[in-house]
Amino acid sequence: MVSLDFLAQSEVFKGLNSKQLEEIRKYCDIKEFREEDVIFSEGEEATHLCIVLEGQVDLRFDLPGNPTSDKNTISSVPEGQAFLWSGLVPPHKARLSSYCASRYCKIIKVDRVSLITLFEKDTKAGYVMMSNIAGIVARRFYSLQDEIVKRSGYEAMFSW
Repeated sequence: MVSLDFLAQSEVFKGLNSKQLEEIRKYCDIKEFREEDVIFSEGEEATHLCIVLEGQVDLRFDLPGNPTSDKNTISSVPEGQAFLWSGLVPPHKARLSSYCASRYCKIIKVDRVSLITLFEKDTKAGYVMMSNIAGIVARRFYSLQDEIVKRSGYEAMFSW
């Protein structure tokens, strides 16, 4: 079972009280993966919000017909951080593929339908979580912008 302390420390649940965290804990399931295991693939229906409990997860943009590669990594998600937040936002499809990037990783999967039902009952919890998710999306967007600039600069310097 996931500890309430871990949930409280997770970026996506910050600001929720212990009663709200206790309710969310009921919807948590822990899954284990080995290095390079696919956690989910781009385009799959996102039925859960995921949080890295142990290890690290890489989010990759895989090119059709090509094997996956570390070069396709857009973002790495460390312990305590959330991913697959698109499970809470229509059309509920994964936008990137995710892979276990450490020797093993443990992922907390939180059921989307249960969370949405909780948000309908406890709108304050829903507001806090969706505000946290907006912050996560913004940080990932800025990180992606930085990566694009870095790669463009590298190509400009070394492609001539």
